[in-house]
Amino acid sequence: MDENQRNGERLHKVLARAGVASRRECEELIAQGRVQVNGATITRMGTVVDVDSDSIVFDGEPIRTERPAYFVVYKPKGVVCTTRDQFDRTSVVDLVRDRHARRLFPVGRMEEDSEGLILVTNDGAFANRIVSYKHPLRYVYHVRLRGQLTQEALQAARAGVWLSDGKSGPMYVKVSRWGKRVSTVLCSPSANQHRLLKRVWAKVGLVADGVVRVRMGSLTTEGLKKGGARRLTEEEIHALLHPDAGDLGPPMERRRTSRRPPRGGRKGSKPVGRSPQKRGGKQRRSEGEDSPARRRVVGP
Repeated sequence: MDENQRNGERLHKVLARAGVASRRECEELIAQGRVQVNGATITRMGTVVDVDSDSIVFDGEPIRTERPAYFVVYKPKGVVCTTRDQFDRTSVVDLVRDRHARRLFPVGRMEEDSEGLILVTNDGAFANRIVSYKHPLRYVYHVRLRGQLTQEALQAARAGVWLSDGKSGPMYVKVSRWGKRVSTVLCSPSANQHRLLKRVWAKVGLVADGVVRVRMGSLTTEGLKKGGARRLTEEEIHALLHPDAGDLGPPMERRRTSRRPPRGGRKGSKPVGRSPQKRGGKQRRSEGEDSPARRRVVGP
């Protein structure tokens, strides 16, 4: 068997993806002589197989092999992130058109009333790495906030708040629209804290709805419509597995927004304006006319 064949894949990876065991355990099973390929027992590590043409048997039972598939989906509201739903609701897996009818599943979770990017695959090792705390991806969300967004609430969300299970990490927040009752922000939680997004805003007195995940690592919603899906390229898969600094989203720093809170939004706040000493020339002249040094002395 040619180990350099183009469409081949290492045997222990194929076994792990089929659910036999982990990759390391599959290597041990191969060394024990419990795996046969096309009727021949394989004990050598690094053996490459073709899942489309080779017959692979483990402990006398043929295993079902599939080529790995990777998709990105723009999940709309009302779609669930499960492979099977007892209420027969549409799943993100149903949005993927796979002519090979592979056993796909979503990577991670997203609430039913949220929308945005999510990955779908049949590669368990890939999915585990994406959601791993050791290799975090940066997620960016567009969020609509209901309530009165104050500077105090904004700074608290950026710095982190105390929740029932501990303190949330720092969060990048950029205000897109600052309104009296409804505001919109672009925010990126710290690593692996995107699940706390709604809880953080609720802690500072705001309701986060209209949550849209617009970025995952290097992936964006550009070119994808709601309910649409496409296959990932080799470059995109590599970027997800090996994110660099450019894939971690906006820098985790506090930035001044271009807009101030609406008038009356902060009780007790002082009006913003220039000091009397820096105002226009008319006031300076009037002050000068009243000064003793410039008074004219009129004789008798």
